Amino acid sequence: MKAKILIGKMAKLHNISTQTLRYYDKIGLLKPAYIEEDNNYRYYDIEQSAHLDSILFLKSLGMSLENIKEYFDNRNLNYMISMLREKEDDIEKEIELLKLRKRSIKSKIDLIEKYNKENVFDKCEIKTTSLRQIIYLPFEQNGSVLDFEYNLKELDSLVGDQLSSFNSMITCIVGMEDLLKGNYNQYKYIGLLFHQDILNSNLKTIPKGKYATIVYKGSYDKGEVYYDKLLQFIKNEGLKVIGDSLLITITDATFTAFEKEYINEIQIPVI
Repeated sequence: MKAKILIGKMAKLHNISTQTLRYYDKIGLLKPAYIEEDNNYRYYDIEQSAHLDSILFLKSLGMSLENIKEYFDNRNLNYMISMLREKEDDIEKEIELLKLRKRSIKSKIDLIEKYNKENVFDKCEIKTTSLRQIIYLPFEQNGSVLDFEYNLKELDSLVGDQLSSFNSMITCIVGMEDLLKGNYNQYKYIGLLFHQDILNSNLKTIPKGKYATIVYKGSYDKGEVYYDKLLQFIKNEGLKVIGDSLLITITDATFTAFEKEYINEIQIPVI
């Protein structure tokens, strides 16, 4: 007669709960050898310990219980090799995704530290930018905060990248005509500006060029005084505005609970 082990000892031996073992019983992954009808005690053949080891090993690889059950229904070496190779491919994809996430995190850290540590606030200057990528949607005049959020969600879906929000910066585009009239909060477009190259057909490019810029702290919609200051700087320098301005959010409520730590940069193209 085969040696048997009570459910509690079986669970303890494999460092899992008795509830987990009962669930495996329920879905047919592991059947008890004997059940005492009076007290519903469950006993397993000691050989089933190896079977349970196999289940837990495959589960640790990230395989679903459905796939594990399919394996046991077709259990042979060729099937095992095929299943492991498929999982190996999945893990390689996960590794590449993790590498991408790591690069995204480093890039975001570098960007925030660049603005947060340098003495850049409230200073007008001219920057020459390289070619950049952006995706944007029209924004209705007098659009609400809710409209603003809906636009951002739609932009995320158009990019179709789960890292798009993290890899990009929210950008409010003020048309040149409104800019020169002082209508700084009349946004022509709401966009996502990327600081990494993204392969996506929905993205447009912003040509390289010269921009008059100013960086300030506070909410993005409180930049009137900085627009005035920057436009005066452009006039004093004998420059000419040649296009729509960009209000780029470097940090916001996504990164800090303190509005005084929000960082924004206004960029106006000039010659």
